[in-house]
Amino acid sequence: MAKVLYENYVWLIDQLRRRPASLRELSEAYSRSSLSDDGKGLSTRTLYNWREKIIDIFDIQIVYSDADHLYHLEDAEKADRDERLRWLRQSLAVNDALYGSRRLRERILLEPIPSGERYLMPLIEAMNLSRRVKIEYRRFGHDDSPAAVVEPFCLKIHQRRWYLLSRIPGSEPSTSGLMEPSPYGHLRLYALDRVKNIEITEERFEMPASFSAEEYFRDYFGVCVAYGLPLERILLRVDASQRDYIETLPLHTSQTCVEENDEYAIYELRLHPTIDFFRAILALGAEAEVLAPEGLRDLLAQECSVLNDIYQGLIP
Repeated sequence: MAKVLYENYVWLIDQLRRRPASLRELSEAYSRSSLSDDGKGLSTRTLYNWREKIIDIFDIQIVYSDADHLYHLEDAEKADRDERLRWLRQSLAVNDALYGSRRLRERILLEPIPSGERYLMPLIEAMNLSRRVKIEYRRFGHDDSPAAVVEPFCLKIHQRRWYLLSRIPGSEPSTSGLMEPSPYGHLRLYALDRVKNIEITEERFEMPASFSAEEYFRDYFGVCVAYGLPLERILLRVDASQRDYIETLPLHTSQTCVEENDEYAIYELRLHPTIDFFRAILALGAEAEVLAPEGLRDLLAQECSVLNDIYQGLIP
């Protein structure tokens, strides 16, 4: 039931993003959707309850205007900026197509995310209850790691993999290794496709009120958070043939275009250039060139030289 209600809230926000609507219009639209129970519409009481829940969950206000007798989103731009809400809206649209029309099911192809469906719900439940989890994990290229009890802080999806950022209970801030030192103690990252088992324990933990998952990952490309790596101003030159791809799907939230002409565009990014960003730049091939900083440019040149030797048969 909770899942259905959650989808209802997303549906209502999406309807009012398109345009303001009356209760009658919303009721008729809902009766036609796949969420409706036997084609039933919305009552005034139901709409009121949903509006209250939407404020609580999404911090988005739906207001009624006496001037036009319509319901409006008070801040439609806020709804557009919320990445989580955008992802939920897209999921809802796909669900409507998959389950609302049998003839469309074979025409909508999805990419599977390994282990997401198995471990996401237990982790979300543990986060909601502020419970520690016992996790069994296998790192690629290593033997099975001993089971560990950790405190689930947040979940993040990156390149078709789900990741859990967690804290080791009672740990002190670490200043060594790959993880960024933090006031929250030793933080550890788990890829869910390498998890063997997760068990919710009875042990409770207190989530730090000051922790922000968005802030924690903000200056990084993906999920790799490296200690001691400086924040860099990166200049990336992209050929005209790839410019539109970079524009419509930015590499990072800091990306801005600083120069463009008919042949190329130069983008500025500000982040810590970790290994996952390094690999993403390599994946762009010869149609992209790092202009600065010099250190990153040299590393990419060395990697390209090694690749060239491999394909020339110079390295067995």
